[in-house]
Amino acid sequence: MKKITYLIIVILFSSFIVDAQEEYQSVIITEIEIEGSKKTRRGTILRELDFEIGDSIKVSELSNRLGKNQTLLLNTGLFYTTVLNVKNWEEDYRVTIHIKVREAWYIYPIPIFELADRNFNVWWKQFNRSFKRVNYGLKGYYYNISGRRDVLKATIQLGYTQKYELEYVIPFVNKAKTIGLNTNFLFTRNKEVGYTTQENDVIFYRDDDKAMLRRFRYGAGMTYRPGLYQTHTIHSTYYHRIIADSIQHLNPEFFISENQKQQFFALGYTYTWDRRDIKAYPLNGFLIEGSLTKEGLGIFNDRNVLFTESSWAYFKSLGKNKKYNISAITKGRYHFLRSKPSYYNNKALGYEEDYIRGYEFYVLDGMDYAYLKTSIKYQIFSKTINWKKAMPLEAFRIMPFNIYLTVNSDFGYVNDPHYFENNPLANEWLIGGGVGIDFVLYVDKVIQLEYSINRLGEKGVYLHYNLFF
Repeated sequence: MKKITYLIIVILFSSFIVDAQEEYQSVIITEIEIEGSKKTRRGTILRELDFEIGDSIKVSELSNRLGKNQTLLLNTGLFYTTVLNVKNWEEDYRVTIHIKVREAWYIYPIPIFELADRNFNVWWKQFNRSFKRVNYGLKGYYYNISGRRDVLKATIQLGYTQKYELEYVIPFVNKAKTIGLNTNFLFTRNKEVGYTTQENDVIFYRDDDKAMLRRFRYGAGMTYRPGLYQTHTIHSTYYHRIIADSIQHLNPEFFISENQKQQFFALGYTYTWDRRDIKAYPLNGFLIEGSLTKEGLGIFNDRNVLFTESSWAYFKSLGKNKKYNISAITKGRYHFLRSKPSYYNNKALGYEEDYIRGYEFYVLDGMDYAYLKTSIKYQIFSKTINWKKAMPLEAFRIMPFNIYLTVNSDFGYVNDPHYFENNPLANEWLIGGGVGIDFVLYVDKVIQLEYSINRLGEKGVYLHYNLFF
């Protein structure tokens, strides 16, 4: 009986030793194979991985590590699918990592049909769905021109805002693949301009016979990306804006100076630390970003401003099946030089992504602002749809589709020491939130339908979307 007992103990102990060895044993990567990459250079793919040949990875962490690197490659925008597997597992724990990718389309001619107003809700209700406030034209994207993840963007736009834009970005130009360059050019022309803000609403003036505002911008920058997640950017930009005499007459403080033009050089630095899983609709990770910008370098006297902007975002999936998610996003701006800004340069909340839920019909101008946006989400639907031959574009035939219920709560504040008299929401705490439903298609196309209420007791259903073209 004792011998049997000893035998059982030996077997159990040996099993424990084997399991422990397996947990702490590491594989050594001896080769990385890439399949399906017809245009993207091998070095470009290897640059986005968090391991390289010669590295060792614990066996217990190998599966999660490969999944993480699949996401890293998807975030480049170069591929629609990525699969990482272990190949040729030798007895001495030497392995080959096999990467299979399906490259995305690289040339996108995309028709433009977009609203000129701040958001869909303003266009639908305040301007009665007027097609005079619509932009149309063509955007052209040419991704991965040289196989190094570079991109050329060109825009020809007519309608409410006539716009001509050209931009070229190359992520790296040196052997270490850490230094990138970018340049851009923009010219716009508008026959209608928001020339002042009353009751936290923009007041417009239009003249169909001539342009009310013309803008010219040229910029260039350099990025330094020493690793996968952190980026330093230095950018220099020249701005030149001209308004019609009628706008100057309606609001002499539109550009502050007596001239009908504003021109200046700007120099800025931005630091980004991005650990989000999927950038378009993150469920895990965080984002930290901060910038310091000087507008007006002494060459022209039209602007002399020094300000900082910073943002922080956190995302976390919860629960055993990871269907619950919490998120918090905070952002702020502060001006170090406190002289009175021009009306045109005094925008704060209510524009683009910087808004408080429930206040979609208002704008808040000011020098400084801060806000916090929080959400609790629950995934109610998840499916991958294969459109097969019903979708003529092969790259779009496989569509991941997810739906989330959300509970939202936002807080914000805008400091406006100069133009607050006719805008009652300035220098007041803003509180808003409600419930919503988010539709996420193809990972990066998001449509949000939200029912929100603000501090004023106003309720409404609001639509937001970001299609990431």
